[in-house]
Amino acid sequence: MSAQRNKCAAISKETELPDASASVVYGEAMLTMQTERHKAEIVAEAARGLRSGGRYGIHELALEPDALSEELEQEIQQALSGAIHIGARPLTPSEWPILLDERGLQVELQVSAPMHLLEPRRLLRDEGVAGTLRFAWNVVRTPHARRRIRAMRSGFRRYAEQLSAIEIVAVKQ
Repeated sequence: MSAQRNKCAAISKETELPDASASVVYGEAMLTMQTERHKAEIVAEAARGLRSGGRYGIHELALEPDALSEELEQEIQQALSGAIHIGARPLTPSEWPILLDERGLQVELQVSAPMHLLEPRRLLRDEGVAGTLRFAWNVVRTPHARRRIRAMRSGFRRYAEQLSAIEIVAVKQ
């Protein structure tokens, strides 16, 4: 297999990735923080860079259920945005596939899980003991970070019933 066929790329709105050159593109918690227009531009850029049959994987926040009231959706977005100082605009589990489908990507796999980011057990599982201790040390010695982490965790806990983590793998047709 050629190196060109096995390229894996990180995508933003603009890349230097040649058309149809990547077999896999992955985005980690990037789209949630974008406006609807920027979400569409980033997904379109991922699709442009993927070869036919290439896969685009994303891991994002989702709002549950699909029929969430607009008022509650805005409340959650404001709470998260205030805590992380970046506009958070998660989509629902039915909206994420539409975003991908409209750019020529067919969802092959979609999995949701409870949103446990910043919970001690999750940190240990994701980061290991050394990584969790390093994270805790940084939080303890940085008051500003400690306030932000507490605010984020408070928001995640407050809206635990309405927030989930979503993983999607889509294939370029």
